[in-house]
Amino acid sequence: MRLKQKELLQLFTSSIENAIQLFSAAQHLLTSYNGEKYPALGLAELALEEIGKSYTCLAYFSKADKMKDWAVFWKEWKNHDLKAHRAFFYEFFCMLRIELDSQIFKNNFPTIRGKFSKEKEKSFYVDIDKSNRQIYIPMNEVSDEECTNRLISIIGLLNATFHIRTWLETKHSEHFKNAISDYAFLTISTQMYTQDVESVLQKMKTENQEYNKGLEAIWELFKPDKSKDKGLDGIINLIKQKKAK
Repeated sequence: MRLKQKELLQLFTSSIENAIQLFSAAQHLLTSYNGEKYPALGLAELALEEIGKSYTCLAYFSKADKMKDWAVFWKEWKNHDLKAHRAFFYEFFCMLRIELDSQIFKNNFPTIRGKFSKEKEKSFYVDIDKSNRQIYIPMNEVSDEECTNRLISIIGLLNATFHIRTWLETKHSEHFKNAISDYAFLTISTQMYTQDVESVLQKMKTENQEYNKGLEAIWELFKPDKSKDKGLDGIINLIKQKKAK
């Protein structure tokens, strides 16, 4: 199945919106629910996957009309661990990262479970290890601290999605939007690190000024010395609105 550019844009924005709803549900469990909190980990991990899906749509947005083979896209679309990992590619746009000041999380970034899919399994399912007959019960396996860390790790990523969604939904030129998408595609298709961002953006510059404006917008958002100033107003307001309801 080949997707049209407008379909990728809709999938991009809808995935972000769904991530926000899942984030809010996980937050409600942690802050307002009187019962056990452990399902919040699974909900937060699902939000992470939705954020990763949005990044995949962003990366392929500029390629939609030219790409003939969509096999890789659909393979990525179905890979749950890849989607969760890909959410952190938004750090190529903004390096804002929030996590608990706990060594276990620092030593095991991005997940203490080895695989993101294990977060869902441990959060939602009772299971038994056939090798040692050990029974796993979510209530015993998942701590409130782990739920909290996963939830707050999403905040910086959502912050970046809000900026990029605005770029794609407002009246910027096609060249501007393609620059954003082309850059995202480079981050998933080449070996690249955050310290390479400035040089990559410089190499991407063309004679098209609108395209270059898109690259400049990325750098303005990414600048390491300003990342901490990008703010969490959007997320904070979102949380306040959900609480008000």
